[in-house]
Amino acid sequence: MPLVRRVSLVVALLVGSACASTPTDPESSGGTSGGTGGGTTGGAGGTADLSQYFITPELCKDTQGPDCTRLRLGNSHLTTTTPAVGKLYSCSAGNPSAPGSITSRITWIDNAAATWNLLRKPFLPAGGFAPGNGTATLSTSGDTRTIVVTNLPVDGKIGNWPMTQYAALTAIDPNPGTPAARNYSFAIPLNPTVAAAPGCVSLGAIGVTLNGVILYNAVDARGEDAVANEIVDVYGGHPAMSDYHYHFLPERLDAAPLADGHSGVVGYLRDGFALYGYKGTGNVELTNADLDECHGHSHAPMGYHYHATMEYPYTIGCYKGTPR
Repeated sequence: MPLVRRVSLVVALLVGSACASTPTDPESSGGTSGGTGGGTTGGAGGTADLSQYFITPELCKDTQGPDCTRLRLGNSHLTTTTPAVGKLYSCSAGNPSAPGSITSRITWIDNAAATWNLLRKPFLPAGGFAPGNGTATLSTSGDTRTIVVTNLPVDGKIGNWPMTQYAALTAIDPNPGTPAARNYSFAIPLNPTVAAAPGCVSLGAIGVTLNGVILYNAVDARGEDAVANEIVDVYGGHPAMSDYHYHFLPERLDAAPLADGHSGVVGYLRDGFALYGYKGTGNVELTNADLDECHGHSHAPMGYHYHATMEYPYTIGCYKGTPR
């Protein structure tokens, strides 16, 4: 007998202090010139102070996990040949000519050290943009789990798109998109099994969160680290034209731990395996070193599953099962 349940998650903000109000967008001719890990960016007519767009995620405030000021840059960690821990096994190489952020204006990436500073990266603030809450419906029938979403956040948390309203941000990442509702349906294995060999991950929707928003893999169209290079909103998403999506797991969605401190399920991938949040058993934040080449591991009682991390590739490195 099919089981149908509507998922309506009302969870905490990504970082409350980052979302209190919509800031103005001043451009100052004073200040320091942009440099590695700095808070300013060069542009015609002066220097824009980005500090009003900074956030400090809760995961960056403790001693667990990676150092958020020196996160490993994923630009050189895409592979199309062999899956490996800490890499994205992609079905295709990036297109260097694809549109994206203007590299010369990015101040929070240290290319020489191949690291980036999350605490000095700007995020699009909250504001008056209100496209309506999304929906997510889960049902099971036979050996299939079906997830139908409208691809807007169930909890209504979304930034003040379009980003073209913010000159300082648009000067770095000229993304003109505005999120809009779009129906997605995922019919995935209810009881997935590990495939004989890991599978590559394609562009576009690789899975979906229980917050009703689709997941993309870790890279942008150029094949570079999307989380490091592209500007997203304070709630963790941004649009490709009108398709809102996450490249990493917004921290607020990891808000329902299991009894042993292990994170709960936050979404599903196309191969049917569940994505869990940032914590393992005992409420310990996980890193790439704790996970396999597909960014998951297996233990009782959940069997094989993926985990989100603060490190590239953020959600999955390859498909452990067979995607549908």
